Amino acid sequence: MLQAKAASKRSSVGVGGGARAALATPARSALSRLASAVRPGALASAAACAALALGCGPGAMPASVRHPLVGGAAPEFHAESTAAVTVGVPGTRRTRVTVIDFWASWCASCSRTMPALDRLWRDRKADGVAVIGVNVDASETAAEAAAYELGATFPIVADLDQRLTGTYGVAQVPLTFVVDGAGTVRWVGRDPASARRAVEVLLSERSSNPRARSAFE
Repeated sequence: MLQAKAASKRSSVGVGGGARAALATPARSALSRLASAVRPGALASAAACAALALGCGPGAMPASVRHPLVGGAAPEFHAESTAAVTVGVPGTRRTRVTVIDFWASWCASCSRTMPALDRLWRDRKADGVAVIGVNVDASETAAEAAAYELGATFPIVADLDQRLTGTYGVAQVPLTFVVDGAGTVRWVGRDPASARRAVEVLLSERSSNPRARSAFE
């Protein structure tokens, strides 16, 4: 009885060489017919979907630091930058993502964050990405000098009275907020690479739903 069960188990798990060959030929034929019936564009789309599944796309939103604004509405503000341009939240009609970075001239980590965010802004501003640097120095001159030294070309707001710093609950710089087109804070953190990834995820979400309207429109 045990021998019969063992034989039955082997026959259900393993397939002999002749059986494999018999199964392989119809399977190849079926795949060949399927490939000839599918349009090249559909194959390209399938390949793109497979690439996303394997992690080649923007992927999931990176983890945020613990902050009360994550998942909530970004506090609205409009302020004049050091270049005399008004910026803020909500942004313009074409704003799809807003990045707000709180920084200071004396902040060592900001020397890494600011250039990275400037590259992000130059790479993605044509896609509706706005980057705003909020400087917490006591002098607008110090803010301008530090931004120039760090090569930051995006708008800088001098928060001389610390009003924005308090409104956004910033206790330590650098601290970066990524806000989506609906005005929701989707990511908060200190790593510029994660900030870029958060922006890419939001741009991907908007591209997958082109009819979605921004709260700023």
